[in-house]
Amino acid sequence: MDAIDLTGKKVTVTYWHNRPQKDQEMLQAMLDEFNKTNPYGITAKAEIGGASYNDVYNKINAAIQAGAPPEISVAYQNQAAFYRNQGAVIDLNPFIKSKKYGLSEADLKDYFQTFLASDANPQFKGEVLGFPTQRSMEVMYVNMDWLKKLGYDKVPTDWKTWEEAACKASDPANKKYGWAFRHDASNFASQVFSRGGRILAEDGSAYVFNSQAGIDTLAMIQRMFANKCAVEIPTSERYGEQNRFAAGEILFVFASSSGLPFYQEAVQKGAKFNWDIAMLPNTGKPAVNLYGASVSVFKTTPEKELAAWLVIKFLGAKEQTTRWAVATGYLPVRQSAKADVIAAFKKDPAWGPVADSYAKMFDWAQYAMVESPVAGYDPVRTLIDRDVMSKVINDPKADVKAILDAAVKQANEILKENAPK
Repeated sequence: MDAIDLTGKKVTVTYWHNRPQKDQEMLQAMLDEFNKTNPYGITAKAEIGGASYNDVYNKINAAIQAGAPPEISVAYQNQAAFYRNQGAVIDLNPFIKSKKYGLSEADLKDYFQTFLASDANPQFKGEVLGFPTQRSMEVMYVNMDWLKKLGYDKVPTDWKTWEEAACKASDPANKKYGWAFRHDASNFASQVFSRGGRILAEDGSAYVFNSQAGIDTLAMIQRMFANKCAVEIPTSERYGEQNRFAAGEILFVFASSSGLPFYQEAVQKGAKFNWDIAMLPNTGKPAVNLYGASVSVFKTTPEKELAAWLVIKFLGAKEQTTRWAVATGYLPVRQSAKADVIAAFKKDPAWGPVADSYAKMFDWAQYAMVESPVAGYDPVRTLIDRDVMSKVINDPKADVKAILDAAVKQANEILKENAPK
């Protein structure tokens, strides 16, 4: 590794991501800086690989089949495991530990350790299949003015009170509901975590979301719909939960913290009420669903792989992670960036009081949980939405335990099919 000399090799690194055009422009501006300042003559360019993580995933799989993957790409942990299964991505350990090209001990310590830990994979023990340049988490968006009107002086922290508040808020005749149901397996996972459960066993050997935590989560979703306390956001209604929340029609939404700047903008254009974010209610022990696609390096040539790592290292440096977090609302990956990002938000009138809410997330990171970092989680997510959550919103008599048991059985078959051969 340290013997590779990139000087004069004129290596190009292409980075596929799923951010909108505005972020593509900023990312390329950052990479232009890298192109000017790196001593090796590396040229890095960013490309939008699709509008969603799923689009990028499909495009990468096609590119792997064609033998032409990009040098680097965003990838969720389970997606990186899937690529690794095909021998398409590499372990980053040799790069991270390289004396010449790696990260110093001080640099590594500066990264939020929970963020680094979230890339660990039980199927490929000890390997690092992706490296973080940003993180977010599932939070609860709350209409604080409405909550006060309902007689609550603080955000409910237990599920019983939360459900009661959501049902009090609901008035279907006037299109008002306590909770927005999103067709998103992460919504289900976040609730399971907050009840002390897991989606996947810690050693990655089996799916376990049919535990008591899973049963209680699904039973509550079923009740909420039977009692007309929740509204389904159709998948065709893009950002429907955000827009309805901004119009003052929904009391609680569970969604990614990366939506903060968009919620802020939508509420300002909409019903202009006081709102905040909080952790989801829990059963005595807080838990947060930590999100974060990392950046993976694809198997190409030793020179290209090294150049790709140097691009990731640059994007994770304090200056870049600060700039990216301020522009996008993601969390920076370095502890040294935290104060600068919070200060920037506090100075920006568009963020207003939400800057304080953003700051709280750094404390919540200690409760981080990761859904399922193993290969084949994408079809399991579809299964959780289609065969678990969607079943109970339409059938108040459906047997919750039977639904979960059947889904877990199927999920474990998918796990087996996708296990490293």
